[in-house]
Amino acid sequence: PIFRCPLMRSVVQDSRRLFRNNNIDMATATPTTTDPSTEEALASLFAFVGNQDRGAAAKSRHLLESKLDGAAGVIQALLPRVWQPTAPVQTSPSTTPTIQGDHALAIIIHCVEANPTAYMSLTSNAVRRDVEKRFATKKSDDNENAADLQVTDALILALAKLLVGPNSETQVGIATNAQAALLTLCIWDHDVNIGKKFVAKRVLSTLETLWTHLQQQKKRELSAAQMRIAALMVNICVLGDEEMHFALSNEDGNTECIIDKLLNLALQQPNDDPLLQMSALDQLELLTAQPMHLKRAIFLLGNDLLRRGLMCLVGSEGSLTQDAKLDDEWGEMDPINGAASLRVLTEICRVGVSSTSMAIGEDTMSKFHELLQSFQRALHNFQPQGELERLSFIHAVSSLFASCSIVASSTNPSSALAMTNDILQDTNLLHEWLSLHSRVAQPKLKSAVLCSMAQVMEPTLWQGEQDKIRSISIDTSNSDVRPNDSIVIQLFHAFSTANNREDSTELLLTSAKSPFVEVRLGAYSVLQALVMRGVCIRLLLLYNDGTSSGSGTCQSSFLEWLLRKENESTSEGKQAKYQIVDALLSCNAGIIRGLIPEKALCELEVWKEKGPHYAKTIPWDMATE
Repeated sequence: PIFRCPLMRSVVQDSRRLFRNNNIDMATATPTTTDPSTEEALASLFAFVGNQDRGAAAKSRHLLESKLDGAAGVIQALLPRVWQPTAPVQTSPSTTPTIQGDHALAIIIHCVEANPTAYMSLTSNAVRRDVEKRFATKKSDDNENAADLQVTDALILALAKLLVGPNSETQVGIATNAQAALLTLCIWDHDVNIGKKFVAKRVLSTLETLWTHLQQQKKRELSAAQMRIAALMVNICVLGDEEMHFALSNEDGNTECIIDKLLNLALQQPNDDPLLQMSALDQLELLTAQPMHLKRAIFLLGNDLLRRGLMCLVGSEGSLTQDAKLDDEWGEMDPINGAASLRVLTEICRVGVSSTSMAIGEDTMSKFHELLQSFQRALHNFQPQGELERLSFIHAVSSLFASCSIVASSTNPSSALAMTNDILQDTNLLHEWLSLHSRVAQPKLKSAVLCSMAQVMEPTLWQGEQDKIRSISIDTSNSDVRPNDSIVIQLFHAFSTANNREDSTELLLTSAKSPFVEVRLGAYSVLQALVMRGVCIRLLLLYNDGTSSGSGTCQSSFLEWLLRKENESTSEGKQAKYQIVDALLSCNAGIIRGLIPEKALCELEVWKEKGPHYAKTIPWDMATE
């Protein structure tokens, strides 16, 4: 029962003062046979609830339901009373509700516990709608006074208990409504109220208490409830630095914070519940979501327990308390959760790419370098089988190389630079990543190879939106988020080495003429990344396969292919080819006139101005002559 909770007992004790202040005697506040007012009926029910008189409370509840047209009417009458103003509003005693705030919440909780069939689903839906209406981040007439309302600990506790209650297993919608309501409150407090009410801190503290209670019971059937808590915690952590700080702190004197509970579920070995472990790893992967914040980046890049646990799952001989030695043999990957760990490591590498401009300390970066070194060893021992594992491997190697190259280009540490060169000389790893010939009959894998190479060369392409690409590509002076030209050229040549030493530009143009749209789009993304660098444009323009028109205006095979708009028929292909033209002209305004013939340059400028679907028309009289 809810009144066994110390917090709710204090609510009942406070209610006694409320009744005294309003001249209501709890002992004599009983239902009458006459038709009482709503206030008298609520006061009567609350008196019996506070005294734990179940029989009298049931009679009083039935009377209230008959007066307010059933359970829906009761919730409709009580729910607005839950939101009590922070500062008391001066009103006349006749218009001030006797039951409000946590006292109204106590009656709602009693009704839900006494008759869950009628009240549980109804109440969870009503509370979610009311919270989303009152605490929406978008300004409206319904939420203009939200900052003046109390978000009490009792309300947070009541909603959090719905995540782990017995009905949450059979009626998932109830837990979903509670989760959405709590997250809405946290988002509102973060975005609109600037954390003044510390809603996230109080929600995380309550979730930690409930999670500890679930773990103490040691019941496998409670694993779903633990994951609901973990999912809400992750959603709160990605809001900002302050929320992540609350999740990493143990101010209540506990031995571990709430994040540690997730790490223990995801990384503990041996693990007798691999499915629960897989779900926990999925939640860790969600912590890498963009946009990235400083405290979250520091945790992902420098947490010892996270690094060691993930490495153990992918074959390291170390433990959660000690890293493996460099000369230790690498074991086999976990047969169930090894692939999930590989995905988390891949995403952490991407966090390393996106976080180079943040104020991350040397100690954290040193630990991140350790992770990269171990990750490279893990990939050497990973033998992908099937298309899904090969895709994971491609993304993993490309993310590893991108992290090393970005760190080496921005801060120039010797360890990251040495690792970048080591990967470039690792023929086995490069062949598994960059080879197109081994994937002749697999266009999706070929596209994945090309796209991953483009993202390494130009990490801004990860954003994927045309307007963001334009805004970033114009400012190419920001080297903190881009590998330097030397590394890109070495990777361009390594692409040739991994494909029987065929010319890299020829490989790209052949892929750009493929009948499969996926392969063409992959080639377009690499070409877009290359034309954003002046030194790479020269490499592309120097290539001539001997089949150009020979008219003197278009000697470069690349330029001749680019100007042929008719060789792309799909809408997404035209858009991608237009982005190549846009990047070519925008990123090289100072040198482009010395590289491309005037006539070709004018045609490209008109194309950029007219848009991706521009086509040069022929006058009708010439077409019919």
